[in-house]
Amino acid sequence: MDSDVLTSLDQLRAWAFDLSGWPQRTMWAALAVVAGYLVGLILARLLTLSARKLSGLSHLKSGGKKSKDAAGAPKEVTTDSVAIDILGSLVKGMGVLVGIAGAAWVFGYPVEQLQSIAIRAVLALAILVAVWFLGSWLGERVRKFGDKVGRASHSGSRTLFSFLSSLIRIGALAIGLIAALQQFGFPIASLVAVVGAAGLAIALALQDTLKAVAAGVVIAIFRPYRIGDGVRIAGEDGVVSDITPFTTVLNTIDNREIVITNDKAWGDVIVNNSTRSVRRVDLLFSIDYDDDIDKAIRVIEETLRADPRVRDEPPVWCKVVDLATSSVDLRARAWCANGDWWDLRCDMLKNVKQAFDREGITIPYPHQTAVTKYPRKERKRPETADLPIIANPRDTD
Repeated sequence: MDSDVLTSLDQLRAWAFDLSGWPQRTMWAALAVVAGYLVGLILARLLTLSARKLSGLSHLKSGGKKSKDAAGAPKEVTTDSVAIDILGSLVKGMGVLVGIAGAAWVFGYPVEQLQSIAIRAVLALAILVAVWFLGSWLGERVRKFGDKVGRASHSGSRTLFSFLSSLIRIGALAIGLIAALQQFGFPIASLVAVVGAAGLAIALALQDTLKAVAAGVVIAIFRPYRIGDGVRIAGEDGVVSDITPFTTVLNTIDNREIVITNDKAWGDVIVNNSTRSVRRVDLLFSIDYDDDIDKAIRVIEETLRADPRVRDEPPVWCKVVDLATSSVDLRARAWCANGDWWDLRCDMLKNVKQAFDREGITIPYPHQTAVTKYPRKERKRPETADLPIIANPRDTD
């Protein structure tokens, strides 16, 4: 029995390695392509994991999906992950190309040319990966240097250096692609001409995208807002989490992510709530016409001054601003640190209301008076039986 099995295996091996038949060639060609793809997939996974770790994106899963933190919220993702995914796709494509070369060898393609193609593909892949990692390393160093300068000088340099870091990574990827294509015999002059012609066509087709890039450069230079600022851009409120050459990313207070193209951000009104160290709190209160106005003003001022977050300079201000239909409107102004603005405003609304209740000051609210219109009583008509029947007025003569 064992001898029969060994004999069958020897026959199967002899059949499989006999490349004179089309079934055997097709099988080995398919295996070569599959093996090349699997090798490229493994290398791409290792390279992208290393690139994400080097770029500070190690929290990303493969395939561009977001991982979640302990609270179950998605972690921050930057656009560098797009370039990393492109790198992984190119590595997988190189693996498939090597597999196709092996399949061509199985079908009798000249070995010398296959070796040349394989060597060029491996060299191109090595150059692409090396240039990308160099650009990614340099970009990360630039970003960390910007963080260090920003913390030391409080000048907001983090925004500019983060923008430069993204440009360095994208530029490194472009240079790596050109150098990799050169290994396949493409001259640099021709590549530059092709890139120029393609760039012109892309520029005409992607005018809005180029506007976003130009606006991103202007934002990085003039810095109307920085990473970490609380802003209102294009009608959206949030904290700036990332500024890329194409977009500005905001995180809202309810943990939503808003992506705004830089051309819309620069072309609309920008409100930066974090630029100044102090901010004014404006409060409007209404009292009844029968209440003592001076007493109400004194209560408001004392309540505001009692809070330690309210600054002494500029002093608290409170005046009558309007005699409304059913109320006397008082406006109060006080100054506080920028970070205390929202909590102070909410606390003051509560504290002044409670102080009004203690002092007997009324906050009027709209009243409605219901008027009911009763129908008129119908007059009784006289009974027709009590009246004489007159056929013709002339008959009375």
